[in-house]
Amino acid sequence: MKILTKYIVRQFFLHLLLSIGAFVMLFLIVDIFENIGTIIENPVSFDIIVVYFVTKIPYVLFLTLPMAVMLATLVSIGLMGRNLELIAMMSSGVSHMFIIRPALILAAILSIMSYLGNEYVVPQANSYNEYVRKVKIEKKKVSPGAEYRLDKIWVRDENTIYYIDRFMPQDNTIEGITIYTFDDRFQLKERIVAAKAIWKGSRWVFYNVIENDFAGTGSFSTMKYPIRYLSIKETPDDFKIVFEKGTEKMSYRELSTYINNLDKNGYDTTRYRVDLQGKITYPLACLILALVATPFALMVGRRGGLATGVVAAFAISYLYWVIHSLCIALGHGGTLPPIVAAWIANVLFATAGGYLLLTIRS
Repeated sequence: MKILTKYIVRQFFLHLLLSIGAFVMLFLIVDIFENIGTIIENPVSFDIIVVYFVTKIPYVLFLTLPMAVMLATLVSIGLMGRNLELIAMMSSGVSHMFIIRPALILAAILSIMSYLGNEYVVPQANSYNEYVRKVKIEKKKVSPGAEYRLDKIWVRDENTIYYIDRFMPQDNTIEGITIYTFDDRFQLKERIVAAKAIWKGSRWVFYNVIENDFAGTGSFSTMKYPIRYLSIKETPDDFKIVFEKGTEKMSYRELSTYINNLDKNGYDTTRYRVDLQGKITYPLACLILALVATPFALMVGRRGGLATGVVAAFAISYLYWVIHSLCIALGHGGTLPPIVAAWIANVLFATAGGYLLLTIRS
């Protein structure tokens, strides 16, 4: 039995690698054609282009792995059926559960690896890929004195340091900003605190401003302004180059922390909560689609229809993607609760796969 298990695992991995290679190549070819205009307009060295496309691979792997697992399951078992290996196994008393068990175990392992990759590798790769595209290829500038984080920004400009609590890229708004001005001996001269700043036209407009003017003797004066215009060299585009992060550039922990910070300040976090759940549900699609694929693989394998297996893999994967994407969109819009939106496709397909496994004949 150990030899038979190794053979099934070897067949699964062979077709998994072929499937992953085909999907990655297809995505990269499409991406090359989509970005060829930008590359021609902004000539760069070949190594930068290579880095740009290489840093896209982790995200492509994450997106295509569930489909690759399903395709590997259907094709590997389908080929064994076409070669009459399934009939030989079952004639020798091997159950269908023994045949599909290695694929399900490997799919579960791949689900865990997909989650870990999306937690530790994909966000960094996506962020660096965006940096290469905007800074190295499109030649946009980043302020050298700025330290950008998820929801905190520190910027130093000669004798001035300003701290931004949160930048909202969708409406070019800063929430909470403090500006410190120092003299040549780096002693604090002035502190300005504003609740909010909005980019209007070509300048920042600050609201609910408190200005503390330090005299250098330990005393200071305080002035308050409902609206004030202050000079900051950075524009919204400067902040967006590195700071703007989609959820695909955040790990589960980063996104969870970001949601908690938004909650404390009274912001709507529905969209982010849906994406947070999605960081768990999408990696599980590897196991769930394998669960659905195995009964189809056994049926296809008995009939020896390899082409039927490939078509079934694409059809089922596409159906899952449509249902999952539709529910996520409904969750973003608030029509479905975040948990329901993110989990409904997984629950439906897991139920269908479990039912097919229980009812399939040996």
